[in-house]
Amino acid sequence: MVITLSRQAESGGDEIARLVAERLGVRLTDRVILERIAQREGIPIAQLAVFDEVMPGTLEAVIAEWRTSMSHDVYLRRLVHTLLMLEREDGVLIMGRGAAFVLTDPGTLHIRVVAPLPCRIARLVQREGLPRSTAERMLTRSDQIRVRFVAQAFDADIDAPCHYDLTINTAELTSEDAAEIAALAAQRKCGRRSATREATEDLLSHMMRFRRRPRFPRVSEIIWRHCERRYSGP
Repeated sequence: MVITLSRQAESGGDEIARLVAERLGVRLTDRVILERIAQREGIPIAQLAVFDEVMPGTLEAVIAEWRTSMSHDVYLRRLVHTLLMLEREDGVLIMGRGAAFVLTDPGTLHIRVVAPLPCRIARLVQREGLPRSTAERMLTRSDQIRVRFVAQAFDADIDAPCHYDLTINTAELTSEDAAEIAALAAQRKCGRRSATREATEDLLSHMMRFRRRPRFPRVSEIIWRHCERRYSGP
């Protein structure tokens, strides 16, 4: 069973992910992804924060590479590789990091957790005691960063519902109710999970359609190259 969960800030997605993982008995992989990348690169996990779900500008990218001896392109390659390895391990719920745009097995469930901006502002104000204007700026900025990351790395719109099997609006739902809905959907869809070679071939065919070479190589191209090397041959 493999589940990906994308969430807006203050939508309750983190709590829902925890509850779903507990209900289904799967691993919740959040920091695990960064830990594996950091271990592979031999750098402190704290240094990966500059790359995590962020697409830095030119100057930021240069500074980040100087500080970590790791480029954003390398980080994306490591991220894709780690996501694919987690998919093979099975029994995981992967939080964010564009996993819905990397993992294409038809039996993987992709969830998006959202809430209206005024609702999320009210939650942040109540939790942190911030002025409403400050909370609005923080959440708007968070949304913009995630939209930019997915757009530039995966050539996709993070808010487009067609990328997800299930979108949950938590404006009127409790975390427990949302987790129950998500767990039921996972049990239904992930039961049909496929690990056949046909699924891999479909992935390779899908990646072949991405031919443009932007300033930052799209992760879709990176996936294609990774899969071509890994699965080529008889």
